[in-house]
Amino acid sequence: MIAGKLNRRIQIQQQATTQDSLGQPQQTWTTIYTCWAEIDFQRSQLLYETSAFVSKVTHRITIRWTSSVVIQPQMRIVYTEATTGVMHVYNIEALLNTNQRNRELIAICYELDAAE
Repeated sequence: MIAGKLNRRIQIQQQATTQDSLGQPQQTWTTIYTCWAEIDFQRSQLLYETSAFVSKVTHRITIRWTSSVVIQPQMRIVYTEATTGVMHVYNIEALLNTNQRNRELIAICYELDAAE
């Protein structure tokens, strides 16, 4: 792994259930880990779902492997561009530990639209 390619500061978030002031359950996202990553565009699809076209963009996000936190496919990755402030949210679909060497972790993700 080349350290210079890990040039994006990301947050890995886990969904949690909290209660609002009325005692109603509320879903929130909590940051559990912040690290440097490499974000690579993989492919884009235009799918027809529920009488509308939906764009699905796949990314490969590479981070250093860590034993301090367990990352799972139900989590998401948030990246905010430093120059523009644009926030990108990625749903983790699969995780790969390259050659089971515990050196890098590759997350295969879909980028969510602003409406999702």
